[in-house]
Amino acid sequence: MDIRILSLRSEGKKAAGRYRPGVPPTLFAALGLGFRAVTREGWLVPVGALVAAARRAALWPAWAVLWALLARAALRAFAARPFDSDAPLEGALAALASPRLVGLFAGLWLAGALLGAALRVAWLAGSLPTLAGGMAGAPGPRFAAGAVYGFPRVLAAAALGLLADLAGGLFSWTLALASLRVTARAAGEGGGALVAAAVALALTLAIAVPLALGALSDAAVARAALRDEGPGAAFAGSTVRFLSRPGSFVLAAAGFALAAVIAPASVEAFAGAASGFARGADPIVLLGPNLVVAVLALLVAAAVDLWRLGTFAALACGGDGP
Repeated sequence: MDIRILSLRSEGKKAAGRYRPGVPPTLFAALGLGFRAVTREGWLVPVGALVAAARRAALWPAWAVLWALLARAALRAFAARPFDSDAPLEGALAALASPRLVGLFAGLWLAGALLGAALRVAWLAGSLPTLAGGMAGAPGPRFAAGAVYGFPRVLAAAALGLLADLAGGLFSWTLALASLRVTARAAGEGGGALVAAAVALALTLAIAVPLALGALSDAAVARAALRDEGPGAAFAGSTVRFLSRPGSFVLAAAGFALAAVIAPASVEAFAGAASGFARGADPIVLLGPNLVVAVLALLVAAAVDLWRLGTFAALACGGDGP
């Protein structure tokens, strides 16, 4: 398998023209390449966990301001009507209905969300070339160069991918609601096998199409980071790749979506079972173990995310062709 194409950034801007995309690797080969990249570039795992924590923390100021203003409104209402038990709640609800408070919270939340998105794009632009070097067995300092010079292209591809994901979600919800309405009507009037088959097909498409669009978006982002392609060229190349092995892309998207939920939850469940003897202890005593569990869950989630990025990088840019 020729995986030189995965490390084009280290060979200069004109290196992409020397390679042509071949047939994508099989799913198991891509998973193996992604796992190899994560093991060789293991330092990315704590960095990825730190980026994920920073993205979450970017939203904290909006929530802190909201709760502080609601608490102030509740205290003021209580001070004005100390014998009215409903006064704090009414004061908080009145503040919550204030357009100024809503606008302030929305602005702070949007700023935090944009900051988190920028961190994610910079992380993708830097980690993907690093993972590609790990796959190709050519380690080197690629993260900083990728995060700086690849940021505009990855940002454009990620924005186009977000639109595709939104379209896929709208398509999925539309089919799901239509299927629910048809099912309810068929239950009252009676429906045959044809109606059941149509509903089953609609529900299948409601699941498969968003997964396919998500996989296509991930592949396009990988191509933008590794092959210096613009969003249009990245999506066009990813579409060709996807049509070559659609099952590999969809199964990878579905598997990693499940793993992203199950793996961190499993860590927390295992830690909860292991520390069951400490139930009823003082919360301060449990603060340390809870922080350790939270950090472990972040590390596991970051490792799964990196494995996913490496797998889609292999599917998008690796192959058996020249």
